[in-house]
Amino acid sequence: MSKAITFNVDGLIKQLDLIEKAYLPDAAKSALKSFGFDAREILQDEMKQQYGAVTPFTLRSPYFKIQNGGYGLLIGISEKANGTPPSRYLAPTDKTGGVSTKPIAPTSFAGALRARYGVDEIPVPVRSSRAGSQFIDSRGNLKGRKVQQLVNQLNSSNASLREQYFLIKPGQSQRLTGGVYRRYRIKSQISPAFVFKNRPTQQTSLDFHGVLIKAAEQRLPALIQKKLDRLLR
Repeated sequence: MSKAITFNVDGLIKQLDLIEKAYLPDAAKSALKSFGFDAREILQDEMKQQYGAVTPFTLRSPYFKIQNGGYGLLIGISEKANGTPPSRYLAPTDKTGGVSTKPIAPTSFAGALRARYGVDEIPVPVRSSRAGSQFIDSRGNLKGRKVQQLVNQLNSSNASLREQYFLIKPGQSQRLTGGVYRRYRIKSQISPAFVFKNRPTQQTSLDFHGVLIKAAEQRLPALIQKKLDRLLR
């Protein structure tokens, strides 16, 4: 998820004298760099507004890079993480181009189940169940450490650990739908923690590209003029 920002200075050049035109390239480069910092804050504010609850890790994900010798600016979402990178799990929320729904991004948990059990469907937490609710935090996000513990339990050679959770592949049982279940020792109760869905979708919420382009159109002309004035002092 990234967007290259360019600005047409033709209209601005027509308003400048010869001395100002000589300083314009440096002013433009300085303005682009300043806008890079602005863009990070703009995306962070939009995330807070559209997502409601945002983790510090996600808020730190917007970045910018100066390109083309200082005359280009690339703004994007981080692709680095120990687990699923922000660029991947935020992509389904991007409504750039007017897209209203997108497939949910596969998580590292989905990858682990695919590698070990050959399950191609996406595990979706059952928020309303006794077992599933334990994997959701107060902000509605998956608890990464809790999910990793579940993976360890499913893969464990310890029988007592494996008995707590078990996996049903899609079509494997006539009584239970495909998913991950927890078995409770009291009255032998079971509760679904995750169900498997074939590429479930979610509503998009944030127009990353549109927000940045609008901000660039509104802020860059004034930024360039401000930088130019400083250089001419």
